[in-house]
Amino acid sequence: MQDIKKDSKVIDPLNQTNLFGYENMFKDYIDLFNQNKLPNSILLTGDKGSGKATFVYHFINYLLSRDEEDSYSLNNFSINSNNKSFINITNGTHPNFFLLDSLFFDENIKIENVRNLLVFLRKTTFRSNMKIILIDNVEYLNVNSSNALLKSIEEPPHNTFFFIIHNRSSKILETIKSRCIEFKIFFNVSEKKNVIKKLISQFNFDFEYNNIDENLYNNSPGRILNYLNLLNEINRTSFDDKASCILESIEIYKKKKDPTVLNFISYLVELYYYELSVKNCKFLNIYSHNKKKILSALNDIKKFHLDKNNSFILIRNIISNES
Repeated sequence: MQDIKKDSKVIDPLNQTNLFGYENMFKDYIDLFNQNKLPNSILLTGDKGSGKATFVYHFINYLLSRDEEDSYSLNNFSINSNNKSFINITNGTHPNFFLLDSLFFDENIKIENVRNLLVFLRKTTFRSNMKIILIDNVEYLNVNSSNALLKSIEEPPHNTFFFIIHNRSSKILETIKSRCIEFKIFFNVSEKKNVIKKLISQFNFDFEYNNIDENLYNNSPGRILNYLNLLNEINRTSFDDKASCILESIEIYKKKKDPTVLNFISYLVELYYYELSVKNCKFLNIYSHNKKKILSALNDIKKFHLDKNNSFILIRNIISNES
């Protein structure tokens, strides 16, 4: 695996103008919409980084830009960056669109933001008379916020569509799920490779996609891309020395405070202990205990923001002693 260019940067879903891997699903949604059969409350469930939000932003642009200049391109499934709806949505100023999301990692969606959404639903729309609501990271809705939304999701106002994104590793309230039509998103390894090949080309990553470690394809395309970026940040071209990758990634996290790095470290820990267990099965119990201890510490950092220094010292000591 070759180095990624230093200026490589993965684009967030809001600004991603190219769509990969969802072409057939996109066409199905258009057919449903044209037949007036598109569900008003759609739940998309899948792995984090599988492109669910990117797909929804593209379909929303298709709906809102139909009568505008620089409308959505179905020839190559792309958003025109000059399109008025795209510019307004990225600026947070589109009068017919409302985004409800967790502002910070692992923080519940606040009830006051839900109340703002309810106010939006009562307002008159602009031109198309269509209202679109995107609820991203629905798993961060607490009980009070969910209850405030139930009636609107179950019986949306006329010409109103809810697109709700759920990362399947976390549970959501059944009351929300039962009021939506659920679409489960899944990519097999072949499909992931095809998406990654296109993403690498888009971002001008300076390596061949067939050189990617096969283990990475256990992850979603978005996570694969993020992990490759992080691998580059620690100046490595492979995962061969996983212990060093873990320790160097900890230093990256201390600087960036990016939760993606914690996910990367957790992934490396899983690989690291799998390799240790294969090489020396006599210490399986010890390896299992130490792995659980590290993953628990990382999880506590993510969930409860506990003392990071003590947690990282613990992880460093365990990894160093294994080596």
